[in-house]
Formats: sequence, C-alpha cells, structure tokens
Amino acid sequence: MKKTILPLGLLDFSLAHVQSVRWGCHSRNLHHAVALAPSPAPSFEPAEDKNVFSRRRARHRTPGALTTRDPRKLDSSAVFRLPKSFTSPMSELERRVLALQSIRVPSDVLDSQSLEATLLSEATPRYTDEELLSVYEDLLEVPLAQQPVEVAKLSEEDEDTPAMIEVRQQVCAYIRDGDVGSAESAVESVKLSGVTPPEDIINTVLGYHALHGNIERLERFMANILTGKPSETQRDLHIKSYLRDPGVFASRAFPTRAIDLLHKYETSGLHAPMKSYTRIISSLFSVRSSPSPPSISSTPDVPLGRLAAYSQAWDLFAHMRYVVHPTPDVYLYALMIRACASAPLSPEPERALDLWTEMLDAGIVPTKGAYDAVIRACAKAGGEWVSEAIRFARQMRDRFGGGSSGLGGEDLQGVGGPRTWTALLDGCKRVGDLGRARWILAEAVRAEGLNEEMMQHMFHAYASYRPPFKRGATRIVDDVAVVAPTVLPDQGEPLASATEGSSDLPSVSADVSSDSNAIPTDLSHSDTMPSFTHLPPQSPGEVIAEARALFDRILRDINPTSHSTSDIPPGPLAGKFNVTLTPRLLNAYMSVYYSHARIESARDVFERLFSSRGIGLVGDSRTYVDALEKCALSRPHERQIAGKWVDELWAHWEELECKWINGVTETTMTARLVERAHTAVRRVHLLNNNVDRAIALVRTFMSRYPPTALLPPARNPSSTHIDASSQDDMKKRRITLFAKPPILSTRTVLINSSATPRPLVRLTSAVGPPDERVPPLLSFADVELLHTRLVEQGRGKEVGFLKWACKAYEGALRTRREAVLGARVPVREDAR
Repeated sequence: MKKTILPLGLLDFSLAHVQSVRWGCHSRNLHHAVALAPSPAPSFEPAEDKNVFSRRRARHRTPGALTTRDPRKLDSSAVFRLPKSFTSPMSELERRVLALQSIRVPSDVLDSQSLEATLLSEATPRYTDEELLSVYEDLLEVPLAQQPVEVAKLSEEDEDTPAMIEVRQQVCAYIRDGDVGSAESAVESVKLSGVTPPEDIINTVLGYHALHGNIERLERFMANILTGKPSETQRDLHIKSYLRDPGVFASRAFPTRAIDLLHKYETSGLHAPMKSYTRIISSLFSVRSSPSPPSISSTPDVPLGRLAAYSQAWDLFAHMRYVVHPTPDVYLYALMIRACASAPLSPEPERALDLWTEMLDAGIVPTKGAYDAVIRACAKAGGEWVSEAIRFARQMRDRFGGGSSGLGGEDLQGVGGPRTWTALLDGCKRVGDLGRARWILAEAVRAEGLNEEMMQHMFHAYASYRPPFKRGATRIVDDVAVVAPTVLPDQGEPLASATEGSSDLPSVSADVSSDSNAIPTDLSHSDTMPSFTHLPPQSPGEVIAEARALFDRILRDINPTSHSTSDIPPGPLAGKFNVTLTPRLLNAYMSVYYSHARIESARDVFERLFSSRGIGLVGDSRTYVDALEKCALSRPHERQIAGKWVDELWAHWEELECKWINGVTETTMTARLVERAHTAVRRVHLLNNNVDRAIALVRTFMSRYPPTALLPPARNPSSTHIDASSQDDMKKRRITLFAKPPILSTRTVLINSSATPRPLVRLTSAVGPPDERVPPLLSFADVELLHTRLVEQGRGKEVGFLKWACKAYEGALRTRREAVLGARVPVREDAR
C-alpha cells in the first residue's frame, strides 16, 4: 500500500500546479487519495437532510445506499496512473510528486496509534522543516507544465516582401559606399509608396549620421520619415549624434547640447535608454582640462573643463537612478568604478568598493571590465590598497580561469590582459615593489601585450625602488684590518647613488657609473648587460643598467634596420616591444636617472635625448619642470653644475611659456606647472647665493601674472543666475565658474517653475568642483626661502615688497572665491 507523509496542504499545493496534466481524478482534495492513515467510514445522512451543495451532487447519483471503500484497500497508484495516450515529456515537478508517492510506509508503522509515532520511526524517512521549506520553494520556482502556445501569424504588412528585402539590401550597400543621400532617397521612396519603412532600415541610415555627427541631416531625416514617436534605439542614436559632433568629439569639449537633448526627452516623457546615459557619462569623463592661459582665462566665456565634467558625470549618474533607471547595468557600474581611480584630487577606492558591493547585492555578475576597473581604483590609491588590488586580481583569475602563463597574443582580455597589467604596475610603482613589477613585465612581453603606459609605469617603478645596497653603510674587510668608511653628509638620503665612487664597488656598478651617461646601441657587452634574474637590482647602478637596457630595447623595435635581431638576448627582452616614444615615456625614463644617478649623468642623458646634437626627441613642459626640480634638489657638491644646467633649461622654458601666454593650446603647460618651474629656478639661484636674480624673477613673475589676473571681467548680471539682494550687490563684481551655470544643475524634477533650476539629488558638493582656471599665483610657501635669505641680509625694502606681493595674491584669491560663491568670507580679526 502506497502512502505519503507530506503535509496535506503542501501536497494539495503541489498537485494544483500540475492541473494541466490530465490526471485520472479531480484536482480538488487529492490528498484523500493518499491519506496518511486509515480513517473510519463516514456516516451519511438522508438526501433530504443534506445542504444545497449535497443536493446538487446527489442529482448525478443513482438512488440507493452509498457504499464506501475500505481505506486500507485504497491504492493511490491507480488513482494517479497516467493515461496511455499521454505522450508529453514529464516535467520536473511531476517527477518529484511521483517520487514522493512511491515512498512506502512499513506495515508495522500502520498499526501505530498516532502520526507522531509514524514520523519518529527509524524506518520511515524524516523531513525536517528546512527540507519541507526547500521543497516548497522549489515548487514555486518550477513553472507550470508546458502548455501549447498560440503563435500569432505575422500580417502581410509585417512580413518582408521581396521588394522590401531589395530595399534593405540597397540601403546597406549605399551605407557601405558612403552614399548616404541615395540611402535616404530609397527609404523616402518606400514611404511615398504608402508603405511604412521597417525600423531597422531607418536605424541604418540614422546610425550612419550618428556615427559621423551629422546632427542636422539626422534630425531632418527623422522629421521626414518618422510618423510617431521615436523608439529607444532612435533616441539613443539622436543623442549619439550630438556626442559625435566634431566640435565636441574631436576637441573633447563639454557635451552641453547632448545633456540638454537628454533632458528634453525626459520632459516629453520619452526616457532615453541606459545606453544613452552611459554614452554621455563616458564623454564627460573624457573632457580635457579647461584652458588656463592668461589670454583665455581672463575672458568670461571660458569653456567648462575636466573637473566640472567629472562632477557633472556623478550628478548625472544620480539623476538617472532617480528619474529613469534605478539599477544600472554592469557596463555603467564598471565605468563609474573606473572613474574613482582618476578623481581630480585623489583616488577614491572607498567609493569604488561601495559601488562594487552594491553591484553584487543587486545580483549583477561582474565582467572582466568590472574587475579591471576595481583593480585600477585600488591600485591607484597606493599603500595598503595595492594588496586589495592583488586580491581582486586573484578573484578574477579564479572566476574566468586561464592564468597569465597560458595566455597568448590573441587573447589579452582575461586575467593578465593589458588593462590588468597596467593597473597592477601602477600599484607597484606607488609602493616601490620592483620585484612584482619585473614579473608583470616579463608576462606582458611574453604575451606581446606591452604598451606605452605599461612601460611608463615600469620606469616609475625603477625610480621609486630603493635598492638595499648603500655604499655608505658597508664595511670594507681586508686581511689586515677592518676599515670603516667615512660617513658622508648625504649618505642617509634615499637618492644616494652607488655609482659615485671607486674600485671597491662591484664591477657592474662601477661600469655603469663610468658610462651611465651614454645610451647603448648594443647590448652584447657582458660587462654592462643586466642579467634580469629573479633577484631585484641590489644597487643604484644595477637599477640604471636595467632601465637603460629596457629603453634600448624600445629603440631596437622603433628602428629595427639599424640592429640585428641576433643580438637580442633571451629572457624578458626577447619578445616584441610594441611601444612608441612619447613625452610621457621619456619623462618616466629620465626619472630613473633623477632618482639613482648623479646630476652630471642625468644632464648628459637629457642632452642626448632632447638636444639637436643627440637623438632629437621632443619633450613637453613637464620634461623641463622635472629637470628644474632635479636641479633644485641637488646636493652641495652638485650645485655649481646645477646652476649651469638651469640656465640652459630656463632658455627653453621661456620659449614654451611665451607660447602658452599667447594662447597656443597645443602645449601641455598649465598654471600649476608654471608655478613649479618658477619656484624651482628661484631655489637654484638661492642655493648658489644669487639673491638678486631670485628677486628679479619674482618681479618678472608679477609682471606676467599680476594679482588682478585672478579677477576676470564680470558677466552680464542676467546671465549669472545669482540673485542680488541690493543695488550694491549688483554693482559688485560677479564671476560665474562651475557651481552656478544651469547645465550643472541636473534636473531631477522634469518641470521646474523656478528661475534657477536646482537639483534634488547630487553626488558632489553644492559648492562645485575645484577651480582649475586660476591663473598662476604666488604664495608665501613658494618664496619662503627667499624671505629667509633677505631677512638674514637685512634687506627690509625687499622683504616689504615680498610681503606685499604675497598679500596681493591672497586678497585677489579671496575676492575670486567670494565672487564664485556669491558670499563674503569672514576675515579673522588677527589677520587684519
């Protein structure tokens, strides 16, 4: 006899889910067919004493006494036996129900007095509450039995006729040939014939216009062809055309018009897809820095720059989640996490981890791009966050498999790809972990995935590495006595070089010291070629030797005809270096000499790289700033050489600065680099006791960048969007920078009746991003050393001039801040 020990309610619920299957009995109260224990026969009353429902049921019965079946003889298998004509496949739920029915209760248990005794029997299977709950959840998840689905037949209008297929082929051929005019004519001819063109044909033409930024032609085509509201794809292509506009895409300008179009769609009730928000946010993160030359920053209509775009991107992200899409997709999450690594002031790994946790809690499976983003955000922060980056890299390897040793040149998107290697190298250089950086370099060269950014981080790792060997800390032991070296004044500095010296150094270090100023053209010399063993370089000379060998390997790939491939040594240098020489890479290579070599060697290498007498490579403004700061940090015995080198560097710097002042935008110079260059050259002259030259440089700086340059002309009061409380406030100079333009006030309320739109939710401060358009200025920290020397010499007049200059810039900067914020900053009594 077959019985079940499931609760009756659960069994009824299970059987109700399989009603679509033609059972041999009704589905209501089916648990009576599989009763747990025998029950006494029910007593039946006469038909006239029954209620309404019983009387209804009695009409279908034959008169006479009712016979009851013995419950002990009840066989549930006969009740639940499927018809022979049933041919549909058995679902998962049906198999589970039949498996539960097949459980037989032993005969000795049937004589027990209660159900509790049955459940406690050792021979009977037991079901705990957790197991029953699991079965209950599984039943809810299993869909109903498959039922026949009626597929609506496409109408003749929806089906592609041979003529429509021919039109589609013609449009695709026109688009491939670039004849967009003919493609538009073909689509318009279809509409004139009285047939609505399919959406995919229209989107093909719109996609071409969007890709090339043809805004006017796209909007005209949409107005002529579309009869109703544009679809999501068409709205996305419309927004894409504004982002691909040559005036925005090529110049990396602020996408103001695209954001306005996005808000117009929101106001009309046609929300753009999430892809459109991702496009705009990505475009905002790629906006270039705002121009800061005096000739441009002094005008009121200065375009918004990178800092303003960064803040606007986060505000738009919050706006999207508040208005349209509350849950971003994995691609948008990866984009925002990657943006945490390039924050304006400092990386934000905490925010990156918050977004990562939020993404996982939403049930979104991270992709390889998301892992690369969080690894980069943690590695950029440096310090203890580098270990977090390594932990995420291991998780990425475990999830996607295929360790770095198994990668080839064709598959570089998984673990050990260029993005992962670049992020980990960035973290290694910030903590001085040269050992791990060299291992990553070898893996990248083996997979032929090396690029310029990775080599830049690699040279920075050599520059930040501190070798364990220091000549001043060694003890020279001979057969006669132990001689302690003389303690030098600068032996404790981290830049102490082991190449200064003598015959007591290893042969490699001594050789590098004697010829560290030359760029080798052949690595076949065994006395200068590094071994690249698993052990990191042990002296500054070995560090320079390895960096020089890597740089020479790059030159081999750039000009392979001048070198023989047989000269390439095996090991990490045997692969292909797909690296181009850029100013950033050259600056990173020079930083190795600035950290580990003498100033004479650094100067010779600089001249061989950037002078017309040498290789003749082109540097940028940061190239000269790094060299000037190297001279400013020279040791006492190097200051005379540094003074001569500064005169040569300053002549080249003056040419670059004049171009920047005249508004040449091709230069990479910024106002902060100008401040650093002037501070470094003043310090070099002060270290050489040339105070008069330093004072003259201060006067030159003030003539080029006066304090009044911090206060650009006031805008028209009607365009400032700042309410004035009195006529005096109207007369006061106002400056509109980042915090006040309405484009940065992302509208979360689609209809805003106020004159000044204000957001309801933002992820940035209401004050706005930092001001990146401040012209060069002078602070007391920049002239502190000059002030000390003037006080020592008792030159009170020059001291007064220096104090007035610093206070003038400080007051102008305070006035600029008040004009931006629209409020006065209280001044302390002791500062007056």
